[in-house]
Amino acid sequence: MKFLLTMNMPSRNNPIHQIICDHPSKSLNDFCRTLETTEFTIVEEFYKNDRGAFGPDPYYSRGMTAVNYRYVGKIKILADASEVNFRRND
Repeated sequence: MKFLLTMNMPSRNNPIHQIICDHPSKSLNDFCRTLETTEFTIVEEFYKNDRGAFGPDPYYSRGMTAVNYRYVGKIKILADASEVNFRRND
């Protein structure tokens, strides 16, 4: 599933740090349980494709990253994969 994480930390250029990610969880509850049981959770991170550099897809992969549960302030399910195209950099 695709999730939007709002972090309790600033980003480089913005006071609000958000991460768009993909995780094999089946639901929001499942993802929360995963975060609660491990200090770091591995997710695939996606960036918005604002400039069209990676074609028509609205998001492109930035690879795998580890998220520390202590810095996650909010989690939202992102649009279903059938509604939004995600491009992996393979």
